[in-house]
Amino acid sequence: MSDLVFGIAVLVTAYLVGAIPPGYILARRTGRDISAMGSGNVGALNALRSLGKRAAAVVFVVDVGKASLVMLVVIAIDAPDWSMYAAALATMLGHNFSVYIGFRGGKGAAVMTGVSLVVLPYLTLLSVPALILGYLIFRSAFWGMMMTFIAINTLTIVTGQPLAQIVLCLALTLLVGSTHLLRAFETLWPAIKTLDFHRIGQIE
Repeated sequence: MSDLVFGIAVLVTAYLVGAIPPGYILARRTGRDISAMGSGNVGALNALRSLGKRAAAVVFVVDVGKASLVMLVVIAIDAPDWSMYAAALATMLGHNFSVYIGFRGGKGAAVMTGVSLVVLPYLTLLSVPALILGYLIFRSAFWGMMMTFIAINTLTIVTGQPLAQIVLCLALTLLVGSTHLLRAFETLWPAIKTLDFHRIGQIE
């Protein structure tokens, strides 16, 4: 099997694994549709508000775990270098636009966490204080995650990580942000124009 065919197979598999929606599955088991609740996202934050803390914890762990699993398997099978980074993007695209539920999904924060834990484990752990600080300052999980992403992108640059890893972190961050903007544009854009940071942090 050529590297190209092998790489494409890895990407398709990564997308399909990333597309598994634990929030949707948990809600359906109780006869509910999480995409019709709260913000309509199927990620951990909407699960917290719509299904409760226990369900949100399960959703977050599974979403982080599926991304980490994809990266670990890609590394273990010695896939082409380019396919490892492409697989990370494919996993997030699967999560954000899941083929199983009509191309709906989450925003990708948990997936980025899972990828980072494998590709940049130490820098990911070093960025945790930014998460805590962001939440304490803004009382917002959104801003906590944004500050974490800023921290990990900054750390990859200042510590001289390979260019491919820097580009991957930036690409994943932009994908999370653009998905968030796309899903909540009508309510998010007015808050952005007025620089209402508190309101931005409350919009999913």
